[in-house]
Amino acid sequence: MAEKGRTKKFPAIKEKNQGKFTAWAKKNGFSDACSAANAVMKNTKKYSESVIKMANYAKNFGCSTK
Repeated sequence: MAEKGRTKKFPAIKEKNQGKFTAWAKKNGFSDACSAANAVMKNTKKYSESVIKMANYAKNFGCSTK
């Protein structure tokens, strides 16, 4: 029988990268990481690939609304 639900572990952030997106967001005038992630994902042509990846991770795993 197949297991239900997720089979992979939560993708961990490397210790050297923790807080990197939040620091970028504050430096660029956003109030928090979630608002920055929303802005980045709305206009991906304006931002670098590394910022887009961090924003995508933030939206998927950190900025969930219930």
